[in-house]
Amino acid sequence: MTEIYLTASLVLYKPDFLVLGRTLDALQRAFVFARQEHKLHLELTLVDNSDDREWAERIEKWVEERALKLDGWKISLLNPESNLGYGRGNNLVIERVESDYHLVINPDLFLEPDALHQALDFMQSNPDVGLLVPSVFGEDGQRQYLCKRSPTLFIMFLRSFAPNWTQSVFSSVIEKFEMCDQNYEEIIEGVQYPTGCCMFFRTQLLQQIKGFDPDYFLHYEDADIGRRLSMIARIVYVPNVRVIHLWARDTHHSRKMLWITVRSGWIYWRKWGGAFRSSFGYGFTPQNIKKIEVAKSMPRKKILVTGANGFVGQHLCARLRHEGCVVRGAVRQISHQGLARDVEQFPIGSVDQHTDWSIALADVDAVIHLAARVHVMCDSAKDPLTEFRKVNVIATSNLARQAASAGVKRFIFISSIKVNGEGTPIDKPFTAEDVPAPVDPYGISKHEAEEALKKIADETGLELVIIRPVLVYGPKVKGNFKELMRWLFKEIPLPVGTINNKRSLVSLGNLADFIVTCLAHPRASNQVFLVSDGIDLSTPELLTMTALAMNKKTHLVAVPANLLCSLGELLGKKMVVQRLCESLRVDIGKNRELLGWIPPVSVEAALEETVSYYMADYDR
Repeated sequence: MTEIYLTASLVLYKPDFLVLGRTLDALQRAFVFARQEHKLHLELTLVDNSDDREWAERIEKWVEERALKLDGWKISLLNPESNLGYGRGNNLVIERVESDYHLVINPDLFLEPDALHQALDFMQSNPDVGLLVPSVFGEDGQRQYLCKRSPTLFIMFLRSFAPNWTQSVFSSVIEKFEMCDQNYEEIIEGVQYPTGCCMFFRTQLLQQIKGFDPDYFLHYEDADIGRRLSMIARIVYVPNVRVIHLWARDTHHSRKMLWITVRSGWIYWRKWGGAFRSSFGYGFTPQNIKKIEVAKSMPRKKILVTGANGFVGQHLCARLRHEGCVVRGAVRQISHQGLARDVEQFPIGSVDQHTDWSIALADVDAVIHLAARVHVMCDSAKDPLTEFRKVNVIATSNLARQAASAGVKRFIFISSIKVNGEGTPIDKPFTAEDVPAPVDPYGISKHEAEEALKKIADETGLELVIIRPVLVYGPKVKGNFKELMRWLFKEIPLPVGTINNKRSLVSLGNLADFIVTCLAHPRASNQVFLVSDGIDLSTPELLTMTALAMNKKTHLVAVPANLLCSLGELLGKKMVVQRLCESLRVDIGKNRELLGWIPPVSVEAALEETVSYYMADYDR
């Protein structure tokens, strides 16, 4: 049974403790029910926006008492000491959680006993769904029509401020807005404006869009997040997931809330437009999903993979064979280890400007160019840049020109994140549109290769895809990652306890899946992509998760970063220490928006696979 981690956030403002108690009781019942079928872990965080010390003390005491009654799940409390609003309050939790799914609920929302079970079943079976919208009823059993289309300025007025007689006149407009033309007893695709009272997110995607827009204090933040999430994932109403909501239309009863609603409506309209007609447009629809699935099934295409018996090449060739491709692997010399027998090995010898690729390229549909002179920590060459250019620029250009002449349609070049630079501020990840800023000879050569390939593509019509991976890990990984595993296996104390950085990584599985997507997706042509697992980890987090997969204890010693860097320089390990201490993050939003690609392999699963291979190899 797969372990599932569910987090939840609930924002409070001077709550009714009896109602809040019912909310937690319902969550408890739903959790117990779901655990009958799922190995579920749950942690709820309450965010106290009450902005009142007396209320803060009351809530803290109440939470402490409730925590003693919980069965198998955790509850915690955050007190920001000011009223941040609904979205920013939830964001305090969203930005820090590590889970598979995240539930946002109101303090007056009661889950039906089977609600979590039904939601998990649906989300586990539909990995392209980013947000599940439940079926909402009042305590009187009346349905609340909370699947809505994107609001217009006119709808905002009708719903929040217009008198009843005006709403009656325009009832057909309101009914269309509330999607009353849809059957609420069936699954509804294309919900544009999901209800904010209960939102069941896929955490990875929620964090990708950075949660709620902090500009909204209250109201329309759910409409806004629906528009942004719909650009990268499906939003689906699922009738079997039922909840009870004590809905209070506060806009009509408070001048303060009236002003807050007006302000939020103005922010929404300024951002998205639409006075009488919505400007809504999906970037990720069921139709797109079908196209993506078709694009990934590539029967009998012949693919040439250079560097086929390398770390990435072996895994990629196996994946391509699984997809039904005919795989030809260009290798220095034929080897019977690493590559499957059904991969046609083509010995190419040394790769340089004179290499004849004509036979290897015969009848090939696409080339995936992995072979390169790779980055090394201590390069012994007298002129490293010249040596890198010979293989990474000149030899690559030679291959690309011959591929274009041979009728190859698509050329995928595996570049490096070093083209972007060596590091990022923790809050500003690299993007594919950034101006390249390579520093070392390897990064410079990869950038020059990209520019040479773009020129060839312009001249010949060759479809070029450039992929810049971050650090790749997986079974058979070597270098610093393997060294870290060796230290963790021996439970050696590591002086990184105070490091507060974030680094992007990519597993072999996710990298191979993204390459397969780029092979046939029409929108990948002539694009540059960065690729990662979509989850960034600090060095302590990475070590802790890896040690957990090993069933080993971590011993992280608190050493100031400045002192650690000085020691690294003294010991000739300056670059290693920099990678341990500094941040390097990438934004893969372009991959989701343009190709609909979501990393299919979780970090936990990829680390477990990496560690399992290492442990077996170590035992030998």
